Amino acid sequence: MSILLSHILFLAFGIVIIYLLRKETFTGVVSIFISLASLVYALYIISIQDILINQKTDIVNIIPGIPLSFSLDYLGVIFLVISNGLWLMVSIFSERYLELNKYQNKPKFYIFFTLSMLATNGIIYSSNLLTTFVFYEILTIATYPLVTFKGDKKSIINGKKYLYYLLGTSIIFFLPAIIFTYILTGTLDYKVGGIFTSYNNTAIYILVILYLFGIAKSAVMPFHKWLPSAMVAPTPVSALLHAVAVVKSGVFIMLKVFLFIFGVDVLTQSGANIIIILFASFTIISSSFIALNQDNIKLRLAYSTIGQLSYIVLATAILAPYSILAAVLHLIFHALGKIMLFLSAGIIATQTGIKNVSEMNNLSSKLPITCLLMTIGAIIMIGLPPTIGFISKWYLLLGIMESENLYLLIVIILSTLLNASYYFPMIYKSYFEKAKFDYKSPSCEDMPLAFPVIIVGFIAVILFFKTDFIIKFITENII
Repeated sequence: MSILLSHILFLAFGIVIIYLLRKETFTGVVSIFISLASLVYALYIISIQDILINQKTDIVNIIPGIPLSFSLDYLGVIFLVISNGLWLMVSIFSERYLELNKYQNKPKFYIFFTLSMLATNGIIYSSNLLTTFVFYEILTIATYPLVTFKGDKKSIINGKKYLYYLLGTSIIFFLPAIIFTYILTGTLDYKVGGIFTSYNNTAIYILVILYLFGIAKSAVMPFHKWLPSAMVAPTPVSALLHAVAVVKSGVFIMLKVFLFIFGVDVLTQSGANIIIILFASFTIISSSFIALNQDNIKLRLAYSTIGQLSYIVLATAILAPYSILAAVLHLIFHALGKIMLFLSAGIIATQTGIKNVSEMNNLSSKLPITCLLMTIGAIIMIGLPPTIGFISKWYLLLGIMESENLYLLIVIILSTLLNASYYFPMIYKSYFEKAKFDYKSPSCEDMPLAFPVIIVGFIAVILFFKTDFIIKFITENII
């Protein structure tokens, strides 16, 4: 049996175990062990990656000649370790978070959380577009019960919006794009350099738009509203959506489509990458302006995510070696920074009841560790040294210079200023403004809750000084 298939089956078995133990109080601990074992699986797969790279395992023919098929590529290697590593951190956080916030029906949470990660790993291992589409849909369906987990009216309404946006765009845009691609090329397999041996520019333009809108998990405007709607979910779900699985799967698929379906040459020669650049640039600037006006912490972070994802889309669409390097680096670094921000927001809400930026005055005196972690995450998102966010932004700027698309410097400079404008008030209020509001409880840092965030923060700090091996891996195997 393929090691990739066995990883998926292990996660399916884990879901069954959680279901069978659903009446027990230790299902959260079981979930942690499943996520730990999944990370060990991922690390083992990475240790033998040279044997596994591009070896296909066909599971079953969904359509004659187009099987459900798994394989591993170097881009998948990167996303594999990030998604499974952060899943473990969120699992540890979730156990304490759900306990402190007195959520009921925790087994349901862990079942669908694990199913979401099964779907994410399925996307990582997909060797063709049809397999990607199957697990993309499973991921949407699996995260819906998590978005609506609170069960109140607002959660149900926003959950429906979440489902309608993601299922609607995939059926209206993504599936037709896959069918059209197969008609034009006779294959759906991912291939380095792309699968188009001949093409018509108009057909490429149409396909680019279909994929851009169809892969709505990448949150390119105008199909982005599902993401802020999903912020009604518990904080661990928000972290899953923004850093571990959903949006990262979206930009991961986008990267694979641009690089391994179209290919750099086709996008460059047809000029279709300009369409991507325009939509990504618009999304970056517009989402930043919207974030400025959000007082709710999670909504501000949500619109920040929309812009940050389009950094990855934009960097890929520039098609210069340095910009593609920047895109892959930001896939990693955004995940680390945003998970710190969302989990910190969860700690703040749990420990103090504060959910709005306007209420964060002098918060550092009560939650010094959390505020420090939030500050590191914010500076990563802005892209300032000495954080890993600066590194990916540096290579993006080099890529813009390399491609001679100098007008994009305006987009990056303006968006950086806007990012600073909505993140720095959070930092300033926490450290320098006097408190105006009473806290919900007199308790201070809850270390079991903060522990996984501290681990992620430590990794993020270390990576700033130890990024060379990641850059070398990307430049040797992906660019």
